[in-house]
Amino acid sequence: MTKSTLSHALTRTLAHSLVATLPMLAAAWAGPVSAQTVEGAGSSKVMMFDRPPSVEELREVVAPEPKIRTRSIEIIGGAAGAAAKRPRPIDEINYGTAPIPSAAQPAPQPEVQPVAQPAPQPAPQASRPVHKQRRQEVRTEVPAAQTATAEPPAAPVAQEQDAAPQAFGFRINFALNSAEIPAESASYIDAVGALMKEDPTLGLTVEGHTDASGSLPYNMLLSQRRAVSVGEYLVRVYQIDPKRITVDGKGPTAPIAANPYDGRNRRVEFKPTH
Repeated sequence: MTKSTLSHALTRTLAHSLVATLPMLAAAWAGPVSAQTVEGAGSSKVMMFDRPPSVEELREVVAPEPKIRTRSIEIIGGAAGAAAKRPRPIDEINYGTAPIPSAAQPAPQPEVQPVAQPAPQPAPQASRPVHKQRRQEVRTEVPAAQTATAEPPAAPVAQEQDAAPQAFGFRINFALNSAEIPAESASYIDAVGALMKEDPTLGLTVEGHTDASGSLPYNMLLSQRRAVSVGEYLVRVYQIDPKRITVDGKGPTAPIAANPYDGRNRRVEFKPTH
């Protein structure tokens, strides 16, 4: 083999190697693909894992570390300001009746023979005690319209963060019309078994879900069989007390994708029961 031929062979080999490694380099440059996603909404939120999770990842879903949560309260309206601007009552009206000055009291009269006296007449309006007049004047100082338009206290506005998902799930690739757990999917359930062995107080509800393909009665039965199969695996392999496991076949009745025929609805979910 001549040097020229050897050089061309080496060049072709290097070119083939470079072409083969380019996809791997591109994937490494793009970074790892997310292995877990939150799907569904509201109380149906579920953390879906695309690869076998660790026990720590499952624990974070079913028993997250407590976080400090803050609440911000906003007072809407001017009820407090309106109350502060109201005129205060004059202090004198809060006390008892003032004593009548001694000069206003009648002088003592000498004893005389009883004579007929005219019937007593009502006292003139001007003789009303001074403190009552002052009370009436104070009441007229506050307009009636001002008290009628006082704003009621507004309810506090609380802001809270959205609740995190409390359930996790896997898309186990069951064979068509089968409830047997595939060998390549056993590692998903192994993580669940290790979690339940670690926390003996943890109970789980195993839910089987299908899409809307096929009849409803058949899908309900198939999802129930698959949930039972997962529960039996945990009891047989990890010796989990059956009382800690509840199985439920949901069929297509609780989809997490908008399209009921979407394959993402085929899944097994685990929800804590303690």
